[in-house]
Amino acid sequence: MVVVDINMVTRINRRSSSSLSMLYITLTLITLLVDLAYCSVTCGLGIKSVGGTVPSGDIVLEYGSGVPLEITCILQSDTIIVQNLFRERIDSNNKTKFPSHRIVFYKNAEIVPSQYVTIVNSTAALLRIPNPPAGRNTYYCTLLLDYELRQNDSYANSDGDHSSTTLSSDSSTLPPVQPATTSSTTDGSHQLGSLLGVCLNTVYVGYKPEIIRNFTCISENWVNLRCNWSTSENPIRTTYKLLFRLPGRAGGRIFINCPTDSDIRDNNCYWDFYTKPMYRQAYEFYDFRLNGQNALGNVSTFFNFHHYANIIPASPINITVIEKTESSVMFKWSVGTMTNFPRDLIHKIEYKSQWDSNPEQWHSVNISDECNAPILSNKTNSFLYDMNCQERDNDFYYFNVTGLKYPFTHYDFRIYVRSSLARGEDKWSLPGCITLKTKSSIPKRPPRSDLGIFDCITSRTDKTKRDIFIYWQRIDDSEKCGDSFEYRAYYTSNIMPNETTIHYSNEIYESYAKFQGLNTSVGYNFTVYSSNNQGLSTDYSTIYVPSESERLEKPILLTKIVFDQQGVFELSWKNAGTTKLSTADEDNYYTLFWCENVKGHPHQCNGYVNWTHVPGSEFRYNVTILNYNVKNHYQFAISANSRRLLSNETNCYHKNNSNSSGMVWESCTIQNNISIKIYYFCSL
Repeated sequence: MVVVDINMVTRINRRSSSSLSMLYITLTLITLLVDLAYCSVTCGLGIKSVGGTVPSGDIVLEYGSGVPLEITCILQSDTIIVQNLFRERIDSNNKTKFPSHRIVFYKNAEIVPSQYVTIVNSTAALLRIPNPPAGRNTYYCTLLLDYELRQNDSYANSDGDHSSTTLSSDSSTLPPVQPATTSSTTDGSHQLGSLLGVCLNTVYVGYKPEIIRNFTCISENWVNLRCNWSTSENPIRTTYKLLFRLPGRAGGRIFINCPTDSDIRDNNCYWDFYTKPMYRQAYEFYDFRLNGQNALGNVSTFFNFHHYANIIPASPINITVIEKTESSVMFKWSVGTMTNFPRDLIHKIEYKSQWDSNPEQWHSVNISDECNAPILSNKTNSFLYDMNCQERDNDFYYFNVTGLKYPFTHYDFRIYVRSSLARGEDKWSLPGCITLKTKSSIPKRPPRSDLGIFDCITSRTDKTKRDIFIYWQRIDDSEKCGDSFEYRAYYTSNIMPNETTIHYSNEIYESYAKFQGLNTSVGYNFTVYSSNNQGLSTDYSTIYVPSESERLEKPILLTKIVFDQQGVFELSWKNAGTTKLSTADEDNYYTLFWCENVKGHPHQCNGYVNWTHVPGSEFRYNVTILNYNVKNHYQFAISANSRRLLSNETNCYHKNNSNSSGMVWESCTIQNNISIKIYYFCSL
């Protein structure tokens, strides 16, 4: 007969003045041949020990069931060790100490408090814990050997009898752990003691298998199926097994196992065309049964799974541009395996352009599967037709995206697809992507201009001649719409009857044009277009420059004060003494201009020009520049303007009803900080 000797020995150093911090229990298994005929209680088949526990082995309890944890540790009275303890049962206080008084229970590495232990007889002690907490723990029964115990080291009452310790019935958790104690002799010397392992039990306190509610299955591109579920933590080992059947088929009452044991191991199951059993692509519905099992019981959960509503297609492929204009794109694409899907597919198109201010924001296109579907208009009470319709043939889908805002622009497009039966945004495919550039067109508009946005410089050598600079606010890059973009500025003259001559500028830049040697006694009406390789903008801007004798008197002493706060300027000026206030039929006002330039005054400004109107009664004004760039210079100018108010409301800036002094650039710049004003320059 084969026997294993358990030697669970922990040395306790009684020289220490502190509590024992950890108990080391060493199990040494030695195979020996002994006779088991005299053993009534053992720790297990083939294990040699001085006793055992009842029940033996693993113990499984349901948490909250009201069933207490009970373990009885029984010593074998016919073993030499126990018999020797019977001979030493009188302690120094003449109290009887039976071997059962030396039984100590441990929960893992911690002593179980004595209130949970009852002395049953001379060789047995009972551990009883009402309402044990959920968890997995190992309980050890050990026997104290060769040192005299203090009273608190024993589970006996103070009178040394065998009566039980009273337990609290409503206690569900153990009180604080009591570490092993030490005792000393009167002379201060310490003895060594040891523990002998008797037996152990692994105790599982947990729950019955739960009903699974978060069961999900997803088919990827209609070529496989994966089901997943999660379970709550349970100290008791619990397994789930998934089975399925196909409604309506022959033998449909038979449930079929998962192809592998992944349901038991990992709480999932996977099928494709190569698994056995294989993925059943053609069935719209599956019936699933999920069986849970552990030592406390079994549970089954049933699911009717809508297969076709839980398919996530692959990205659309073969995306091609069939035709495009400056504002529309006709696409063609395919869906691969999903082409033969027996239910309708829904598509979604998103796009963004290179000019969109928020690169994370995409524009969505509403796609309808039905072309020429009549839609009732509430405004006209007539039938209109939805042009955002999708068409298809046997292999491809087609859709024309219209209303694109920017010609000659890079666009990123994303096309998604999902089953028409699917619900939720998580069922869309990953996008199929394409980048393209819309066709070019003529510029969207001319540059913006205003009354008085010109500057005249009379020739020093010929007072009848002058150079005229006209300015404008350049258009945004997104409005240029094509290659070879430029501005074109000109004026016309009638040298011969019925013959008009176009005079283009001598120089032209991003923000202004220069005309040289024009007559000071003639007023000119200038025209400015935006132009690219597709032609001129449909509209144009006009700037009227009167003759020198007709021009209004210029404001003087335009002063710029620069504040510490970036982008804030104070402008002040004086009139020439003849500036009129506005009347009922005449509007007299100032225009303040500012221009962002890489160089300061007196260099000609070729940056972004902006302006604001100020009443003719004002002589001081604060300007706050948005998107201020500290690296650039900001040049300011002012013009005095007059506009007649016509009764027919055609108050355009024209030579017949408006006049201006033209621009006067700043003559003085002051740096204004908290303690001192520093004059940069003044040119009076």
